[in-house]
Amino acid sequence: MKSFFIVLLTLMGLGTNAVAADANDTKEKKPQRTIRHPARPLWMGRTAADPGASRWMLRLDMETFRKTQLGQFVLTEAKEFALPITAAALKLQFDPRKDLAAITAMGSVNQEEDQEHGVMLVHGKFKPDHLLKLAKDNTKDFKEETSGKHKLLSWKETDEESGEEETQYGCIAGEKLIVMGSGDELVKFALKHYDVENPNQKAAKIANTILTRGLKFEEKPYFIAGAVRIKELKVPPEAKILEKVTALGFTFAEEKGNLKGLIKLNADDEESSTQIQQMIQGLLALAQLSSIGETDDNSKRNAAILKSIKIDRNATMVSMTMDTAMTNITSSLRYQMAKSREEKPVESKEAPKKK
Repeated sequence: MKSFFIVLLTLMGLGTNAVAADANDTKEKKPQRTIRHPARPLWMGRTAADPGASRWMLRLDMETFRKTQLGQFVLTEAKEFALPITAAALKLQFDPRKDLAAITAMGSVNQEEDQEHGVMLVHGKFKPDHLLKLAKDNTKDFKEETSGKHKLLSWKETDEESGEEETQYGCIAGEKLIVMGSGDELVKFALKHYDVENPNQKAAKIANTILTRGLKFEEKPYFIAGAVRIKELKVPPEAKILEKVTALGFTFAEEKGNLKGLIKLNADDEESSTQIQQMIQGLLALAQLSSIGETDDNSKRNAAILKSIKIDRNATMVSMTMDTAMTNITSSLRYQMAKSREEKPVESKEAPKKK
């Protein structure tokens, strides 16, 4: 069953590694949790209230994304994969190209304990009865359990790495919302707090609250945003400077034909933030130097994108902003895709000669 929901992401080719969470520690709240206090991972309930875990959140607004030039570019390029997308859409009776409204995913990772918790809300236009029948017919050990007004679903899947069977949980909450979680309590918590009648609106409000807390993002109509509390994460040796980063967040939006991006990093102290700022400025300068002397159109576009990136620092916060014509982004992507197709090796039809 999980594959039926994950396909909503993969069909569009919108796999993103961006993640988000709150940016600062707060004192532990009383057991009664409300939407007003998201600094601890309240959005996932007590199951994820792990002080040793790094919390994250990702929000993709597909309704907004489809209206952007980048969204139109992606939909146009997706025509190359129209047949498999259409086939999957017919099977699911759900076409992500027009029926997917948004995705809100939140979770926590504790590397010391090798534990992950997460919950994903898929907002859109669904046919619950049809999806439920597909789930029953195509999953192992499928079970239904009544939980309030909803039916909590569970099934078994084999982990590709360990080969062990793991229980997955989810709920087809209605025609607008599907919830999936790594535990039954997470799914129940989401159903209780995310206002199933208006799930997309409520989830967007909570996502905005989490994003703006600590990192202080301006509320804009972004199409994708996220942040991650990375203080407890182990970083590779080559990225040792990131050990000084407590949280990272980002938002991307289109405004008046321009792609406006904002990335913020919060450091342990001002000295660390200065070092991070200098490192980023050095990398940006090297990238700009490499484009000097290039006269082709794509190099000019890339140079314009790099020139639009500004780096600022305020106390422990380092900010990177980008404000460039969306046509620079789409044209550069189109160039890279065409180049990739040209360089793709062609398999020889001749049989290999015997030595």
